[in-house]
Parts: sequence; structure tokens; C-alpha cells
Amino acid sequence: MIQGIFHIILVEPRYDGNIGSVARVMKNFGFRNLILVKPPPIGPEGRKNSMHARDIMEKAKVVDSFDEAIEGFDVVVGTSAQFGGDANTLRTPVFPEDLSKAFDAKGKVALLFGREDYGLLNEEIERCDMLVTIPAHHEYPTLNLAQSAAILLYELSREANRRKLKKKKFRQMNETDKKYMLKFYDELVDEVYEHDFERKLAKRTYRSIIGRAFTSGREAKTMTGVFRHAKDKIK
Repeated sequence: MIQGIFHIILVEPRYDGNIGSVARVMKNFGFRNLILVKPPPIGPEGRKNSMHARDIMEKAKVVDSFDEAIEGFDVVVGTSAQFGGDANTLRTPVFPEDLSKAFDAKGKVALLFGREDYGLLNEEIERCDMLVTIPAHHEYPTLNLAQSAAILLYELSREANRRKLKKKKFRQMNETDKKYMLKFYDELVDEVYEHDFERKLAKRTYRSIIGRAFTSGREAKTMTGVFRHAKDKIK
């Protein structure tokens, strides 16, 4: 699983509140491995911001140096708000949506977030295998630490979490659901409108709406019941 191979590394974070916020984001998207390089003491702000992810924050591995933090990883990914073109290969990044496709999923991956005030140093970026940046507006392109973590971890976990959520909570409407829903809708329309052109327009419009919608099986059954009971009331 992609979340399991990733370790999130915060390099010399200044504020315990940011550590708590990142831990919360990690738990939101299913990541559990946190490494802290020279962190501040965790106080009330960190505990408050972590909410139900306090266990991730409290179990984080604490190290004294950048070198110690990245030791043993197959791929090291740095993050930066600043990037250059072909002339500056040191800061030529990939974008968040490309990150999960850029490495062998069997490897052990470190995702680094730099200091809140000036990010990762050039010599630290040189130690990274790749750099990722989040495109933002040129007037203020730097996101805060928790925002950056949320965007990147969402992208990394998106497909896996969507598959789990869809399997658990969402059964898309099938042909039988659709057939009965449209049957009772058509019968209701026939009761409401007198003229054929009005009936045809209402039926065609509803079919267009359903064709564009991602309707679940439960939603289809609910609407079928509404149409059926409405028709009976009118009669």
C-alpha cells in the first residue's frame, strides 16, 4: 500500500502547532510514519492541532540531523515553492499529480518538508532524488506546512482511498435501478401533464440529468419511491 512505504520528514520545524497539524493531515489520508529533525518541544498547541492524530505525533521518530533523517531510504523527495527551468536542474520539479508515478512503489520513500521560514537548503535539495512543487498564484506562492502536506498526501493517496470509499459506501446505480426509476418517473409525468410535447420534454430532460449524474443505487431507489408515492397521491 502506497501510504505504508512513505515516511514524512519535517526538517527543523519551528512550531509544535504545525507538527500537530501535519500529524492530523497524515491520519486523514492514511499515513503513519513521521520523522522530526530537531523539533521544538510539543506543547498544548501541538496537542490541540493534532486532534485524533496525537498518536502519530507522539510516536514520531526524532533525529538530530538531516543526514540521519534520510538514511536508509530508496527515494528521497524534497518539496519547494521555488523552482527553475532547464538552466537550474537543482530546482526542476515534478508536480503533485505526477509524484506517485515517479517512483517504484516497492521502495521506501522519504517525503521532506522544509523549515517554515526558508524551506530546504540548497545542499539538502542536492541530496534529494527529486523535487516536487505545488503550483500556486505568483503573488503568494508559498503555502504553509500543513497545507502543503495536505495537498501532497491527498494526491499520493487519492486513488487508493477512492477505491476503498467507493467499495465501502457507494454502489453505482445499475440498469435495473435505472429501469424502475425511469418507469415510475414516466408514469408520474403522464399523470401530471396533459400534452404529449410536455411529457416528452420532461422525460427527455430527466434522462439527460441522470446521464450526467453519478447516481448511487440508494439514490435511485429513493427517487423511485418518491415517484411511485407521488403518482399514487395524485390518483
